[in-house]
Amino acid sequence: MTKTRLPADQRRAEILSAAAGLFLRHRFEGVSMGMIAESIGTSRPNIYTYFHHTEAILDALLDERLAAITPDLQALMVPGEPVDFAALFEVLGNHRELLLLSCGGSAELRERREAFDDAMIGGLTQALGSQRLATYPVLLPLVSGLLRGVVYETVVRETPTGDPQEVAQRLNAFIRGGVTAVVEQETK
Repeated sequence: MTKTRLPADQRRAEILSAAAGLFLRHRFEGVSMGMIAESIGTSRPNIYTYFHHTEAILDALLDERLAAITPDLQALMVPGEPVDFAALFEVLGNHRELLLLSCGGSAELRERREAFDDAMIGGLTQALGSQRLATYPVLLPLVSGLLRGVVYETVVRETPTGDPQEVAQRLNAFIRGGVTAVVEQETK
């Protein structure tokens, strides 16, 4: 049986799809170009025609996933408007693969993940009341760490430790109350 030669864009999409599944099952560090080639029934040199290394594949996957999630996140993070954490967790849950894929890779990919995290946290802190956070910069790492932890626990984990809807209902009040408490303590 002769294998059908795919157009370049279809072959590239096939490689990306196979690699995403392998990265999620075996983590980034556990996947080789040979594994990707084998999973789609092609040769390693054929994979190298499209991507020079696994990090280039992961980078392309992250580009695709970030492009897909960005409009959804921007719609939720309107400065001066309350953050709908239930909607945020739903968006992140719908894009869970992005969060999982962004856990592997080189220092450069970790820098991209941190830039994404920082952009998301920045948008959220703006929406939560940037003037208070700007006045008390010590709050930013506290809010940022809290949000990262809550997102991991309720969205990324295979078995979430809490109901995302319930957590989301309380998170906004908790953050606003915590920021207010710190501001009041600082002004005494």
